[in-house]
Amino acid sequence: MAYYIINGIVIKACLKVRVTVKIVRVLNTNAVVSIDQEGRELIITGAGIGFKKKKGENLDEALADKTYYLESVDDSRRLQEVVKEISEEYLEIASRVVKTAREEGLKVRDSLYMTLTDHINSAVDRYRENIALKNMMKLEIRKFYPQEYEIGLKAVKWIQEQNDENLGVDEAAFIAMHIISAELGNGSDVDFNKITELINAVLQIVRIYFKIEFDEKSISYERFLTHLKFFAARVFDNTIYQDSMQEIYKVLIEQNEYVYSGVRKIVEYIEKQYSCKLTIDERLYLLIHIKRILDEQSE
Repeated sequence: MAYYIINGIVIKACLKVRVTVKIVRVLNTNAVVSIDQEGRELIITGAGIGFKKKKGENLDEALADKTYYLESVDDSRRLQEVVKEISEEYLEIASRVVKTAREEGLKVRDSLYMTLTDHINSAVDRYRENIALKNMMKLEIRKFYPQEYEIGLKAVKWIQEQNDENLGVDEAAFIAMHIISAELGNGSDVDFNKITELINAVLQIVRIYFKIEFDEKSISYERFLTHLKFFAARVFDNTIYQDSMQEIYKVLIEQNEYVYSGVRKIVEYIEKQYSCKLTIDERLYLLIHIKRILDEQSE
């Protein structure tokens, strides 16, 4: 078996030369673990691929459908535990989400394979039991994380195509939350209420102080919003940028006193509300993004 490794997911390819592949672990009837020539663990799925198979037996490559490789050994082992208990079809959907997110430029971690596979399984189970959960953050997620939300909608569509079960837009928002968590790197510790509260507050300060209305379709607004979602996560995760651009910071302040006066309002709010002091680097990035928006408004 041959495969291409692309951003953590392995795409199987066919070669004329046949290579014998050994099974090192059977996860369930439709999923096994093997090791490639470089000693990396691969999760291989396919109908009946693990049926009556044992460790050390040859893999029937004709049954192999999808092959997955995660760079982190710990992530790979955790995913194997998930696959043991859950249908591999949900892993397939999760892998499509990861692939789509990365193709659209989102830097999601491999942990998304595990969390999303498990989540989709639970969501489908709830649907079949007529249990509908309302996502109270749906509007904020759709507004502040449009890319992730659109991928969530696609995932819901893929689930419906596969199972003929429409989980709805609330579930699309839940899937988007998993994507965002994989971007921010804080797993289940991401507090979306606090993050969206801070994003809303910063936008409101800029809107009122500079007496402007945002063009939400503009590139400068999209960039500012992208910065704010990671900025807010850093505030709550105590991983604020360290000072490294003091010289350019001084120059830009001198050249943009009016813009910086608005940045000071944001700094004062965050210090008072969250007891967090922003570094020079954080202030500089806010200055640059707000300046872009104001320049665009003046044009």
